[in-house]
Amino acid sequence: MEINGNTLVFLILILFLFFSSPGGDGVASQYEFTQLEKLRNQFTTEYESFQNMTYTDNFRNITGFKLSYQDIITNREINATYPIENKDYTHWANNQTYLLLPDRLIDTINTKVWSTPGGSPNNIFPPNITTSMTGHIELVANDEYTPIRMPVPNYFEPPTDFAENNPPGGEQYYDEWPNYGELHNVTFQNGELNIQVTHLDQVHTELNQNAKYKKRFNSQDGRWKLLNLKIEFFDKLEKEKHVSSSIAVYDIRRGRILGMSQSSKFHSLFALPHYMNLRNEENNEIFSEVKLLIKEYWNTSNYVDTLTMSDLDQLYDNALTKCEYMAFLQLEPWSQYTKDQIKQIDDELDWPIGRPVNISHIPPVSIKSGLLYSPDCGVQLQFNDVKGPRTELKVRTIRIHIIIGILLFAAQIYLLLCQMQHTNTPSSINKISFYSFSMINLVDGSLATLYFVAASVLPELYLPLVLSSFLSFILASIFETRYMISIYASQVNEAHVGILTLLRGHLRNEDDHVPRTTIVPDEASISGRLYGRFFFSLIIFIFVVSSSTSWPRKIRMIFEYIAIFALNSYWVPQIFRNTIKGIASRRDRRRNNSPTNRRQNEMPLLWRFILGTTVIRTLPIIYVFTYSANIFRHHRDVTFVVVLSLWLIFQIAILYSQDILGSRWFLPQHSIPEGYTYFKPISLQHSIEHGGGSKDEPYTVDCAICMSPVPVYIEEVEGTHKVDIHSYMVTPCNHIFHTECLENWMGYKLQCPVCRSSLPPL
Repeated sequence: MEINGNTLVFLILILFLFFSSPGGDGVASQYEFTQLEKLRNQFTTEYESFQNMTYTDNFRNITGFKLSYQDIITNREINATYPIENKDYTHWANNQTYLLLPDRLIDTINTKVWSTPGGSPNNIFPPNITTSMTGHIELVANDEYTPIRMPVPNYFEPPTDFAENNPPGGEQYYDEWPNYGELHNVTFQNGELNIQVTHLDQVHTELNQNAKYKKRFNSQDGRWKLLNLKIEFFDKLEKEKHVSSSIAVYDIRRGRILGMSQSSKFHSLFALPHYMNLRNEENNEIFSEVKLLIKEYWNTSNYVDTLTMSDLDQLYDNALTKCEYMAFLQLEPWSQYTKDQIKQIDDELDWPIGRPVNISHIPPVSIKSGLLYSPDCGVQLQFNDVKGPRTELKVRTIRIHIIIGILLFAAQIYLLLCQMQHTNTPSSINKISFYSFSMINLVDGSLATLYFVAASVLPELYLPLVLSSFLSFILASIFETRYMISIYASQVNEAHVGILTLLRGHLRNEDDHVPRTTIVPDEASISGRLYGRFFFSLIIFIFVVSSSTSWPRKIRMIFEYIAIFALNSYWVPQIFRNTIKGIASRRDRRRNNSPTNRRQNEMPLLWRFILGTTVIRTLPIIYVFTYSANIFRHHRDVTFVVVLSLWLIFQIAILYSQDILGSRWFLPQHSIPEGYTYFKPISLQHSIEHGGGSKDEPYTVDCAICMSPVPVYIEEVEGTHKVDIHSYMVTPCNHIFHTECLENWMGYKLQCPVCRSSLPPL
């Protein structure tokens, strides 16, 4: 498939327009405008109710909190329509009459989860807990709790007709759908857990979320933190995966975290002050402080005015496809440090200037106990052995790994330059396999793209990632692609020759050596064709790899193993290429004293290039598959590394055997064709047709390169049989030259100097 530059630019433009999001608030019709206005009005009404709420007030018209657990126990079919008849809105207490939680779950949270007393000298918690934690999760109860009905307003539904301007009114309960429980239920007993925690210290104040300006809002930064909390849990085979993203509150003095998901049926932001104080400790103080934190976040971020259609669609999608979850987490205290020492650690991690801090011994952020509960699905899960390093420490580790990768790229560039210098003639580069370098080039190009994307996502690693992307891009798109262009150009006239041709022995026929009319394209057209293939293959490969991250684990692992194994078979095409070219054994090559012939008959790949490339490309795989604490959190599989290493060693062993014994040693003798030989006697008729020499030298032919006579071996003239047939060369197009002249010519161009027909390499 050929793709020219204009087509490639057009495809990139179409992909950009397809994946880019609309600017502003994303409204594209009157219907969407009305949808967004209804959402803003709803949130404004709820915030006004929240402003007037005190610690002793019950929830009123707050989405998702109109019913309590007791309400659903009393009447399972009750509707969550405010105001509910006979419901007490003037009081509030920490029990199931007023909360979404059953009493026994509240007791579990108070006695087993939030059980670590805070504020004591022995229990000091780090204020900065930005981290990515991993651990295990266990299903405690699935059908023991009664799910609470939560309606979704109908105005969230997309239009059924593009001519509609007004969304429908009313609301509906999705728990009445037949497959609602199947979509949401947790069916595995034990699984894996990932928790990502980031601090929400600054917020955008304008509708344009890409604006650089952010504003701080937390006046209680030393006591409370607002967090972005993302929890992923799944079974070990990843057949079932659940994700909950929420805004969470972190109580620094007590080491407690409360996070609740958000959707169109569960607007939990205004419930955080009440649920943060299930233990009845300093009731009014905790409520007031958390309420102030929420108000500052709401007002500073211009929460209502900055809502977009993307936010509305996300809320609606969360309501339809996910359970609502409430996370109660208790952190392990850093009892070995004082507050001043923790502050010094934070300062050194934020701005390293050599403070007396032992960075390598900073403990991980650990969850001592954790509980996850879904009020609308009735699911309870608990956390086990959840911990992870501080993000700053992980960034430092990743930076070191990236620097090592940069050194590996530099070494690969050096080895490739040495290899290019070794095969700097068409005859020598003709022996290189185009497909071997295509496989290597695909991996390097993919790495360049992934590094570039990662640089935009991880600003703290921007410089090393951009440098890595630049080096891998230079390696892939300039050096390797340029080398592949030369390889392709030298092999254009051999499109009909392959391993099957070799095994069938078709090259035995002299007719196959009759010069063919071959149009050799210039390098400009070849480069355009190869660059088009390169970028097209790169886009397809990256798309498939990116898509595989969402596949079930078993399928993803099969794809991963097959892809790695296939892409690390890059010496196999070279083995076939050596076989096709028929390189002589090392002993036979050394018998030839001609420097030119020795150069032409050398193995095409340098051994330092073979060994160096293999080691450089295998080291990352060994690291990922054998080091359990690798930065990618990849599973450990030593068996696969051993099998892959043996496979690479086997490829290198075959290449070495071809160097020692000849490239066709493993083929049966009868299947080895006799390739074209330039050294052969000629007929008298042939001599006459090519000039027949002069009166003084009747049995010579003029060499078209040096214009000097060439003595030839003529079968019918016995007097010429003393002429060494290796002193001249006869091309497939029947032109005759001095051996030295034609060998030097073929070192730069594989075309006949007389008729420009393609010449088979020596």
